[in-house]
Amino acid sequence: MCLLWACLLRVSRSTSCFSPVSCSSWAAAARRCNRWVLGVLAAAVAAGTAPGSSVRAAPGPRRITTDGRRKQDLAWSPDGRLLACSLYHTAGQIGVALFDPAGRLVRLLSTDPVEMAPAWSPDGKRLAFVHVTHSGTDGELDIHEMDLEGKTRRPVIEERKAFDMYPSWSPDGRQLLFTTTRDRTQEIYVSRADGTAPRRLTSDPSLKQHPCWSPDGKEIAFNSNRDGNFDIYTLDIEGQNLLRLTRERASDTWPAWSPDGRHIAFVSRRDGNPEVYVLNRDGAGARNLSRAPGFDDCPAWMPDGRTLTWVSDRDGGWDVYVLQP
Repeated sequence: MCLLWACLLRVSRSTSCFSPVSCSSWAAAARRCNRWVLGVLAAAVAAGTAPGSSVRAAPGPRRITTDGRRKQDLAWSPDGRLLACSLYHTAGQIGVALFDPAGRLVRLLSTDPVEMAPAWSPDGKRLAFVHVTHSGTDGELDIHEMDLEGKTRRPVIEERKAFDMYPSWSPDGRQLLFTTTRDRTQEIYVSRADGTAPRRLTSDPSLKQHPCWSPDGKEIAFNSNRDGNFDIYTLDIEGQNLLRLTRERASDTWPAWSPDGRHIAFVSRRDGNPEVYVLNRDGAGARNLSRAPGFDDCPAWMPDGRTLTWVSDRDGGWDVYVLQP
């Protein structure tokens, strides 16, 4: 009925009146209306909203934070009760913050101007993070760890005038993955959990970012521009068996393993703007999950393996959204 009234309105607007003298223009408008109705019905069926349709449109992502402040580096605690992230909390300052699953700020853990990129220990009791150390006009990025109150802190990875970034605990808690510029190029290293015995896994002049462990601890995923633009790669923990998973001309970054190890979420610009995608472990089956204009970034799986979260500016701020793919 709604479609009928809409059609009549379209016809009435396209003809001078409903009188017999405009019969030919009425007929032409009616034919246009018929095509319009068919188009609307086809779109409704495709979206799963037509009457009697057995297909229903999948629900879109749900917004859980509402403060609008810039967030990045999302990381869920092993029990799923806390979300750690980097939060731009004050002008010129970024710190590690904890939110609950409802999007409420639990506490800001950082007191220094720049601390970011939190990573949970497998027992859920500590966070590794990047601490910025300033010295005159120079600076370095070090990896520290702290408790969940932000009080007990200690340095883990410190290399003079180097950028040590993207910490990631191994699933068994015995090793720490990170990138460093100590060799004048950005390389991926792994060390013991206390920062000792660092071992280099890569050796080439490209940039490497966001290394993360597979759930079984046998591989790492990361993004690199070694073949031109940024793509997603995997590597075994001995630094062997490099596999390129994406081959788009656009940038693909920020990989995140699903808890069951079957999928990798990532951020791609192949549609023109940053969107959250997911692909199979072997690189096949890439699909867009965020599907929104603007900026979607920083994917992170919840421990249940069914829910993916990311940061988006689709509603004006920089908030966290959740979706069950």
